[in-house]
Amino acid sequence: MAGMGMIMPFLPSMVKELGITNPKDISVWSGILFGVSFLFAAVFAPFWGSLGDRIGRKSIILRATFGLSVTALAMSAVENIHQLLFLRIVHGALGGIVPSFIALVSKTLPKEKTGEGLGVLQTAMIMGSVFGPLLGGILFDLSGVRTVMLFISLATFIAGLITVFFIHEEKQKPVKTNIIESVFKNIRFVIDSKHILTIAFIQFLIQFAILMAQPVLPQFIESFNSTNKSGTLIGSVFAVTGITTMIFAPFWGRLGDRKSHKRILSISLLGTGLAFIPQAFVFGIYMLFPVRILIGAFIAGVVPSTQTLLVRQTVENKRGGVLGICQSFSLLGTALGPIVGGSVAAAFGIRVSFLVTAGLLLITWYYSRTFIKETEKVSPVTTE
Repeated sequence: MAGMGMIMPFLPSMVKELGITNPKDISVWSGILFGVSFLFAAVFAPFWGSLGDRIGRKSIILRATFGLSVTALAMSAVENIHQLLFLRIVHGALGGIVPSFIALVSKTLPKEKTGEGLGVLQTAMIMGSVFGPLLGGILFDLSGVRTVMLFISLATFIAGLITVFFIHEEKQKPVKTNIIESVFKNIRFVIDSKHILTIAFIQFLIQFAILMAQPVLPQFIESFNSTNKSGTLIGSVFAVTGITTMIFAPFWGRLGDRKSHKRILSISLLGTGLAFIPQAFVFGIYMLFPVRILIGAFIAGVVPSTQTLLVRQTVENKRGGVLGICQSFSLLGTALGPIVGGSVAAAFGIRVSFLVTAGLLLITWYYSRTFIKETEKVSPVTTE
């Protein structure tokens, strides 16, 4: 996660390096490059999740880490924007690592510790998202964005080696049906389960809203900085949000296990939506930092709550496939959010995109309070 997190804040800089100089075009291309990877990840996530249920989640993690290493290496040598676009598509198609991690971790946890365990997993993932942009910003200032890509390639390759030697998993039992049939069975199961489908749609709305602001935030930060050394500053703003999220995620997970994950999700969405409003009105970099800390503190409760609600609705031998489908909803929001956000920023200004994000999160808060019903009952699934 540290490796892959490095690229996100610096896509606008790479777009400029590849010859796109108009600020509005930079916003649009940054949104496209950010979003297209997640769009293709959304398409392939159900397949990788179902395949992990059949052949083992460790195999899926290995495929993703080594594949992403090669893709990042190729990104360091691109010569035009269309080559970068193609590699971002490949990067997305090779994704699908998160459902495998969640399924692998949740398999070893007692039900009453699911939220806390997934909160710790989120903390580990966010550590990568924190130190990735921060280290990437330092490398960017020292030697440019292509060096960042080379480091990403090295980091993901090392992650693959760690998986080979330190992650152990029992062999999966043989499954009679073919992989395509399993994917469609899982899709039908999610559609038939109103509760799971509702959570999946909420995941889409959350990611769509939050990621609207993500690709234009580096430009917003640069507007406060008169020097050319903006990489470290951008990385620091992203890092402070991640550090706060990392600190609060286990807290929200434990509180959800004791109280109610639906309640934690509601508090998190309301707090995050309200926190995005002042972000649209800051006029200095030091005003931005406390706002981003507040956003990080509340957004930390979203993932443990939604993932725990989903895990408690699925049986273990179908978990990867079902989580993969739900991850597709999330990734679709992650894909479309930056594209829409970049277009909104180009048309109406960056500050307006922050206000739209706040409004969508508050709508999602109301929707979650109205339609999510928390239950311990696992939805029936026919095992194979």
